[in-house]
Amino acid sequence: MQSVSNLDQQEPRPVGAKLLIVEDEISTVFAMREFFSFHGYQVDCATGAPDAMALLDRSPYDVVITDLHLTPHRCAEGMTVLARARSLNPNALLVMLTAYASDGSEHEAYCSGVNLYETKPVGLAKLAACIESARKDRPARASMSTRGEWGGPCPK
Repeated sequence: MQSVSNLDQQEPRPVGAKLLIVEDEISTVFAMREFFSFHGYQVDCATGAPDAMALLDRSPYDVVITDLHLTPHRCAEGMTVLARARSLNPNALLVMLTAYASDGSEHEAYCSGVNLYETKPVGLAKLAACIESARKDRPARASMSTRGEWGGPCPK
């Protein structure tokens, strides 16, 4: 263990990727923010689509993680957030989290350009490993179009 006086002399952690977390459950936001900040990410958080849109308009993000449903109405607001993130930064890694997974929603998410689709609860270490793996081994992203419920046809 190092003394407090030695902590100031440590080299700063390298600045990591910019990450936006969009989640309506405050305890989940807190846990994810602490975890990813500790692992070198520059983390911003929003608890709803309007705040997320404002943050996206201010700065590009390398990674955007959002819950599919951000209100009790279950209107798939997360897809709107990810569509904006993709339009502002075509190279962003987009991660969809949901407690209401279905084959249809997963298919639509991937067809819409989502890079990772995870069902809650998901361990943060697993999520981080998936994100890092995807960032290193990214194939060309699926392009989003305006057809379909959330996007266009899947890549062949």
